[in-house]
Amino acid sequence: MNIQRATPVNELLARLIFLILPTAAISYFLLDNINQYYSILQNRALQQAGYFAAGMAIAAIVYAFRFRFVPTFALVLFGMYITYKGLDKYESGEFDAFFVSTAFLIFSVLFTTGWLIGWIFSRLRYGYIIIPAAILTACIAIIAKSKVDTVEAFLLSFTPALLYAVYIIFTAEQIYNYKDKSKKFWWFLTARLIIFGIIAALLISAVIYNMRKDIKAAVAEYGAGGKFGKNDMLHQRPDSTFDLNDYTRLGSSLSRNKMLLFCAHIDNFFPNTEIPNPLYLTAFYFTKFDTLTETFERDSTIPFNDLFEPDPSRIPLFSTKVDSSVIRNSLGSKLRQTVEIEVYSKMLSPSTYLAPNVGYFVQPITIEKDFREEFKSAFRAKSYVSALNSAYFVYNVQNPQIKAFQEMRFKVLREVPDYNGVDAGFMKYYTYMPSGDKFKIIGDLARRITDTAHTPVDKILAIRNYFLSKDENGERLYKYTDNPGIPDIPNASRLIYFLNENHKGYCAYYAGATLFMLRSLGIPSRIAVGFLTEDRSDKNKGWYWYYANQAHAWVQVYFPGYGWLDFDTTVGNDNESRPTPQPDGTPPMQPPKAWLAAEGLVENVDTLKKTMVMSIRQFVFHDKEYKLAAPVSVSMDMKIATVFKDSIAIPLQKVQKGDEGTAVSYADAMKKIEAVPGDNGLAVVKKFPALVPMDEVYLKRKDVAAPKEKQQVATQPVPFSYRKLALTIAITIGALILLLLLLPEMILRYFIIRYNNARPDGDKPYWAYKAATYYLHMTGIFRGTNTPMQYARNTVDPKLGTSFTGFMNVYLKKKYAKQTLTSQEQQYVNGFLKPFLQMAGKKIKFSTLFFGFLNPIRSAGFFVMPEEDEKEV
Repeated sequence: MNIQRATPVNELLARLIFLILPTAAISYFLLDNINQYYSILQNRALQQAGYFAAGMAIAAIVYAFRFRFVPTFALVLFGMYITYKGLDKYESGEFDAFFVSTAFLIFSVLFTTGWLIGWIFSRLRYGYIIIPAAILTACIAIIAKSKVDTVEAFLLSFTPALLYAVYIIFTAEQIYNYKDKSKKFWWFLTARLIIFGIIAALLISAVIYNMRKDIKAAVAEYGAGGKFGKNDMLHQRPDSTFDLNDYTRLGSSLSRNKMLLFCAHIDNFFPNTEIPNPLYLTAFYFTKFDTLTETFERDSTIPFNDLFEPDPSRIPLFSTKVDSSVIRNSLGSKLRQTVEIEVYSKMLSPSTYLAPNVGYFVQPITIEKDFREEFKSAFRAKSYVSALNSAYFVYNVQNPQIKAFQEMRFKVLREVPDYNGVDAGFMKYYTYMPSGDKFKIIGDLARRITDTAHTPVDKILAIRNYFLSKDENGERLYKYTDNPGIPDIPNASRLIYFLNENHKGYCAYYAGATLFMLRSLGIPSRIAVGFLTEDRSDKNKGWYWYYANQAHAWVQVYFPGYGWLDFDTTVGNDNESRPTPQPDGTPPMQPPKAWLAAEGLVENVDTLKKTMVMSIRQFVFHDKEYKLAAPVSVSMDMKIATVFKDSIAIPLQKVQKGDEGTAVSYADAMKKIEAVPGDNGLAVVKKFPALVPMDEVYLKRKDVAAPKEKQQVATQPVPFSYRKLALTIAITIGALILLLLLLPEMILRYFIIRYNNARPDGDKPYWAYKAATYYLHMTGIFRGTNTPMQYARNTVDPKLGTSFTGFMNVYLKKKYAKQTLTSQEQQYVNGFLKPFLQMAGKKIKFSTLFFGFLNPIRSAGFFVMPEEDEKEV
């Protein structure tokens, strides 16, 4: 079928070039953003945009022939379904089949969506209005989810979709309404698009210039997700527990989420009193600032790293993990003490470790049986804590003893006049301040605030007092809000807006601003992330309850000799007195001391005698850990023991040979046994009684006991990069331009392939004619209004010295007379095209050939020539 009899070829080309190509480009823009939030897409936006574009292009070509939509689309869906179902036959592994099936499913969704859009462009008169509406909706959803925290980022996120929407409606109208599909169509469409581009650029520039201030305020107040009160500081895991996000997306510490995560007992009180001295619990630090993306980062190469990050869920019960190097790296020995803490997790991930600064010890412990339904895991921790540290620095409570403690704290720290003698590398790292005007503004503000302060601690207090200051009307200058914008530690631009204009923010704003001001003053500082601690209990002294809204960020400041100390400059919330959603519950009873905790495999179970034999590989005895060179069989008395599997008590009869677990004994018989210094594990085991009395056995699930597969490294969200975006756009535009430039040559090759594969007594003369006339057209030898015979006799042969007229006689005989070609004529057609193109190529300048075949507009003009309406034989 000749495509011109269905949809004019130039109209099809116009749709492909001016409608489908821009739609493919905007689809890449959207898919690139969507890939940042859905790991299943695997960051293959360009490839996925190709799937989408292929679906649109193929559908546009198919429906140019006036095929019906329902049967063709049903055929596409059926083909996709059959292929999807058959994939598992070609993949041997379960995971291979899963990933291949998922990849094909992504391809299917994008291809069929593209097919639908291609059909809409081709067949629905006003259907093109649906497409930009859907694109704009997707764009708004992305802005609501993504990191849009500057006017530039907002415009970069929204303007492409808005321009596309206006462009596609305008262009589609021009293509559908302009009835003359001759060469004039291209000049008409090109001129209209140029005018449209100029007007759109002027209008957008005018809107941005006149409304930039309003846009800036709106972005700061409502940008990207903060308005939803979403606590992105916390990350929900597949098992429904929570941990702290290990990247820069820190959420509002006072988001509306009041879910109880865990409770803790902190054995820290003011000296010689029963007044609890609460301490913040630290998870990790942000120490490095990336000037390119203007974001805070964790740094694996941090100098003097004093962060202890064990995974309690991977440590056997009652085994211990200790890292004394963090104590050395904390660079503080004055007024230090060891503080013990017990953490009982309800919704906090069992792999999360929290402790006051500086944690150095962890030991997973059991939970007393009456509290196992509420709390799922627990651990004991130890920290090397400064006696000057306290959560009360931020509260400013009226208790005289606490106020006296605060003043004592500041008096001691005033003994540090400066940072002379501190390691130069340490100072350079922790006082790094980017250059540039925006950072200079922050530094100037810090110097103005602290101009009368002389010691580091007085400068810190001056910054705190500045955030607590009031304006001329007695209103607080700075206010707390959990809706200032995106749930992140803000970049420099947002901090300047926070400090100089709106004065509203949550903990991340105050922490980020304080850090920059301190570093501009030469005071080493870092941002700590964890949980703020509040003392709300009158009965259970030393117990603290932690809700999701207590996830927090604050600043730690280094003082020579005293180490890192917590300082929180976040102001209180006048609109909320921070009530708890319900009264703090009854704290869990601390379990009795475990004298023995042995880990190993079950060898035998005697349910009648209620005994069990376990092959143990390591054990903890009287808080000392022993590892055996070879497993040793230990007989255990199970008469009073409770066996747990997945936190559920099971009868001894369900314990099977090969089960892996930990057996725990609180028995006095084990308390009386003492290990002599120098005893190894085997010597200690020999001191055990013939039947070791056991109280509890914790069996692991089979899938946990089995060797673990290699874990995938969690990917962090890629920060927004103008350079990457510009490079991607440049590559995309370059690829499209290259494709357009190669299109004429590809069309010629297509004609030649069709000629080579056709029969001499069939369509071979037609394809020879198409290839020859297209070649001549692209080299500037136009047919114009001449008939094909006139073109061959009067233009081509005289100019090139070819025998095109002789071929034309054969071609027109075949086309119009419908006569069968003789064997001699078939042989002539068979050997015509290659010599003709070679002879023509010798007579035409190389530059004419080269530049002619780089002209896609000229190529499009070939398809709008008048039909060969002269029947010459």
